[in-house]
Formats: sequence, C-alpha cells, structure tokens
Amino acid sequence: MSDTFLLGQESSKAGKKSFRTLKSQTNLETGGSNANSQGEAIFAVINCKIPLGKKKDYTPRIIPLTHKLDEAANKSILLITKDPSTDYRPQLEEKDCPTEDMFNQIYSLKRLKSIAKDPKKLFKAFKEFDIIVADNRVHKFLPQILGTPFYAKNKKLPFMIQMAKPSPTASLVKGKKSTKLKDNRCEPKYVARQMNSIVNNTNFLPPVNGNCVSIKIGYTNWKESDLLTNLNDVLLYLVDEKYKPVGGMLNNVKNIGSIFVKTGESISLPVYKAEEEGVEEENDSDFDF
Repeated sequence: MSDTFLLGQESSKAGKKSFRTLKSQTNLETGGSNANSQGEAIFAVINCKIPLGKKKDYTPRIIPLTHKLDEAANKSILLITKDPSTDYRPQLEEKDCPTEDMFNQIYSLKRLKSIAKDPKKLFKAFKEFDIIVADNRVHKFLPQILGTPFYAKNKKLPFMIQMAKPSPTASLVKGKKSTKLKDNRCEPKYVARQMNSIVNNTNFLPPVNGNCVSIKIGYTNWKESDLLTNLNDVLLYLVDEKYKPVGGMLNNVKNIGSIFVKTGESISLPVYKAEEEGVEEENDSDFDF
C-alpha cells in the first residue's frame, strides 16, 4: 500500500504511525481488552479546500471498502416501507429467505407518522435500532415527518433502499384508492444485497457548504495496512470521477487540505497536510542555535 496510497509514500508512513499510536493508546486504556472484539472505531477526519455539498441532502453516501466493517447479523435494523407493510412483510420474513431475520422491526409510513406525533416516543423507538433504512419511494417524506431536529442531532440518518431491482418489464398493479399503476414487487435477495452493502461499508453525508467530514474506516484491532487500504478507498471515492454524481465531488487530490485519524475519545493524529502554495521555506540562519 505504501507505493499505491493516493497521497504518496510519506503520507502512507505517517498514516501507519498514527494508526499504531491509536492502537497502543487504546490498549493502554482498556488494559488490552475491549468489549468489541474489533476494538474502538477509527475515523478519518478529512478537511477539504472546497465544499462537499451545495444543497441539503438527506441521503447518506455508501463508500465501498476493501475490508468490511461489520455484518447485518450484528445490527438491530428498522425498515420503513410504503403502505401497507403487509405487501412486503410476508416475503421479507419468509422462512429461509435472505432477509428472514434481517429486520428487527418493519414500520409502514403510516405507523411512522403516528409515532412521530410524540417526539419522545420517536426518539425512544429509534434509539432501539443501530440502522434505519427506508423504501426509496417513502425516503423523501422522512425529513418532513421526522423534523429538522432529528436530522440535526440524530446520527442514524435513514438509508435508502429499493424493494426490487428496477425493470422495464416489471408487472404493475392498480392501487386500491387510485387507478395509477404501482410496482409492489419485493425481492428479498436484492434487498439483502443492499443491506449487506450498507453494513459492510462506510458512509457519510456531505455537509451543506461544509468542507470537513469524519468517516469511519476501521477498528483499533485491525492491521495498519488494512486501515490504510480503507482510508485509500475513501479518498478514491471522494476524488475519482467514476463515482459521480454521488461521489467524486472533490475532482482532484489537490482539493484535499489535510487528513487526521482518531477514535471517539482520542486526539486527532496526522496523516497528510497539503503544502501551502506561495510559501517558501526560510533559509537557515547562522544565528540559529
């Protein structure tokens, strides 16, 4: 990785050194043991020279990682579907299907609206879940239902999934209260694949007119080389045009100002800092001691 790290060999060395420091510090604080077998989560704090987002966006971006962060079986997951949920629940919970035990709860949009009338009940309900996902057809309604405070303070922003793979030949049906044709298909295998992508990989939400993001890349019990590989995956997502329009917003590594890594409780340790343009190094003086 030292030869292929996007920001060069010096940054690769700095990254590994910082990872080793975080790992050793965590071991000292926990006495070499940790409730999480993977250790403490490590985050990359990336400061950019240009804004990452230009408008409000409530859809977390999924960044594919070489070394996966977790498995769906380890997470408590809430799914929000369009009404009625009975169109999807039987198929998703069918015995031996890929999503049989994947979702701890399935709410219809109507049920969510009912819960959201009482903010205390809403936050209590959502506190039970590690991950919240919503049918792409109802995802756009969630900011209005949940309210601005939820999105401002809650880090469990709902992910968006599709209940079936898009198909021009899909069979559509008429709604009970409308003559409009609707796609009520539910494909557990396709849903499971999306869920695994969400849980295995990392994510972030571009800040509006902001230039700093904190993105989870691994754990303190991992090898330094694996952490560096995942950091490189994140940087590629931010700068490579192949990830546009959801990624590639930085266009070029020159738009990366600095990178630090940290755990939830540690100080930030350096990986990279861009050279300041137009600043020349001062010559050594004969009077330096």
